[in-house]
This record gives sequence, C-alpha cells and structure tokens, in this order.
Amino acid sequence: MDNKNEAPSMPVTQRPSIHQPVPWSLRQTIIGVLLTLVPWLAISLGAAALSSPTTATSHAAIPRQLDIAMGVVVFFFSTLLEAIFLIAPLSIVGRLRVPGATWRERLGWLGLRRTAVGPALVVIIVGVVAAIASSALYSWVITTLHLPLQTNTDVLLQQGHTQPFTTLGELAAAALVAPVCEEIFFRGFTFAGLLKGMSLLPAMLLSSAVFAVAHVDLGSLVPLFIIGLILAWARWRTDSLWPSIGIHIAYNTFAAVTVIPLLFK
Repeated sequence: MDNKNEAPSMPVTQRPSIHQPVPWSLRQTIIGVLLTLVPWLAISLGAAALSSPTTATSHAAIPRQLDIAMGVVVFFFSTLLEAIFLIAPLSIVGRLRVPGATWRERLGWLGLRRTAVGPALVVIIVGVVAAIASSALYSWVITTLHLPLQTNTDVLLQQGHTQPFTTLGELAAAALVAPVCEEIFFRGFTFAGLLKGMSLLPAMLLSSAVFAVAHVDLGSLVPLFIIGLILAWARWRTDSLWPSIGIHIAYNTFAAVTVIPLLFK
C-alpha cells in the first residue's frame, strides 16, 4: 500500500480524534479495506465451503482428545486470521510522515487512547443492552415468521453436538481475539477514514455494512449491521476505541455463554 505524499505533515502536538480528520486519506482507507476484505472473504468462503454440511466428514464425531487438540488449533488459526484486520491499519499509520510521532500517538489515531471511565461504562452498558436486544428481536422475528435463515451460530451448534471442544475454540477466539482486531479495523481505521470524505451518518452506515458483509453470515446480516451502528456510535461518542472493544467483547462473550451449555449436553 503506497501512501507516499498521501497525508500532509502534521505537528505531533495536534492529536487527531474521531471528531477531527485523521492523518490518512479516504483513498488510503478504501485501498486498505479492499486489500483486507478481498483475501478475508476468499478465506472465509473457502472455509465455509470445506465445512459445509454436505461434505461427507462434516460434523462427524471424533475422539475427545483429538477434539480438544482441534480446539486449540482452531483457536490459534482463528487468531491468525483475525490478525489480517491489523495489517492495513498498522501499516498505514506506521508509515505516515508525521515528524516526531511516537507509536503511542499513532495508535491513538486509531482510537486506542484514554477516555473517561464513567461515561465509557455508561456507553458500554447501553451498547451491550442495545446489541443483545436487537439480536433477540431479530431471532423472535425469524422464529415467528418461520424464515428459512441459518446463522453461523446455528452452524456452530450443529458442529458442537459432535465436536464441542473444536467449537469452544472458535467461540473463545470470537470472544477474546475478534473484538480487538475487528474494532481496530472497522471503527478505528475504516469508520474514521470514511469521515475524511463523508458526513457522520453515511460513514456509520457504510462502515457498518462493510462490517456485516465481512462476517459472511447472510442469516445474521441485519443484526450485524445494527451492531455495527452501535459500535460506530460508541466510537464517536467517547472519542476512544476502548468502549467499542468493550461492547464487542461483552456481546460476543454473552453469545458464547448462551451456546456453551448446549455443546456438552
């Protein structure tokens, strides 16, 4: 990703925030998103095809020790895959020509900066409640209308009946690793970068749409989009990425906790 001469020099005393233009350009944002999502979607779709229920070995029972080992392997590789989301943001902020800027300041451009604890906790609580409520409402609509939609959670539950520890490894990565990597990319880099070329609402809508599509979960596209809006709001409201990360971790952990008891019935 070539970012030479993309951003003008900026004194280190000027600290960009979500309410001010970030040092990278809209063009760099678009390039970073494309170079990240194209391989990510290719890998995700390939993995989904390999684990499709139509394959002969899909969801087959395996020995407990192998299942535990697979859980560790799945967590490790899921972590590596999530790290893809860090490449573009860290590469771009690291190469920006801002004289004297330390890495701490550069990470601050992505939103990894301090924020007031009290207001942040309020935002996290409101965000988590809103995310859980929107997902519950969506599930109620799907059930009531008998819509033929299968989510990634449904797939995990099917797998979990015969491979509980493998599924547990996936859930652990989703709860502990994905929120950090995805928030840096979608809210710290993409959302903030889109604000260089559009107003707040369009940037929230577009970044949330990209976030939803990246999960390759057609059955959950609507709630993922809504959750993306909640996370973008938290990023904007607090001028920090930590509340968004907190909401994301809490929501994914809540979802995992509701699934785990069903794995070991």
